[in-house]
Amino acid sequence: MWPGTFFTILRILEILTLIPIWGILAFFVHEHPGIGNTAFSDILCLFIVAIFATVWAVATISLFYRRNLPMWAAVIDLCFFGVLIAGVVLLAPFVPDADCVGINWGFGYSNGGYGYTDGYWSKECSMYKAAYALGILNIIMFFFTAVLAAWIWRKHTTVAYRY
Repeated sequence: MWPGTFFTILRILEILTLIPIWGILAFFVHEHPGIGNTAFSDILCLFIVAIFATVWAVATISLFYRRNLPMWAAVIDLCFFGVLIAGVVLLAPFVPDADCVGINWGFGYSNGGYGYTDGYWSKECSMYKAAYALGILNIIMFFFTAVLAAWIWRKHTTVAYRY
């Protein structure tokens, strides 16, 4: 009972964290000027994997307690675990090491009051970091759902032999 409940909760959390990855990376796919660039294909990898993983997560929630689906859920979740790792690794060069927000404090007069004199916020940097973090979170959750699905399959397929 508990493994199935945890599996369902994790699966719903996966869906809720995969959908923002679509939106974030769709912004970059839409804004890209041309096709054939390696940077574009690196972004597109995690975007496509997130879409397929969401479809798989929705399908397994509705069909999980069928006969052999927990076995296939464990295998395919491990495949998504690996492909999500690849997508996050390909997205890693776009995530800068520096902060996305920079504020230089000073005593200057700016924007009608005293306070910071110079500052910036990089929307693209923040979006890349959010997609990167959500990708890592989904890697962890897909691993745990694979383990839970294998546990459920193993628990429900033990056969008692009579001699």
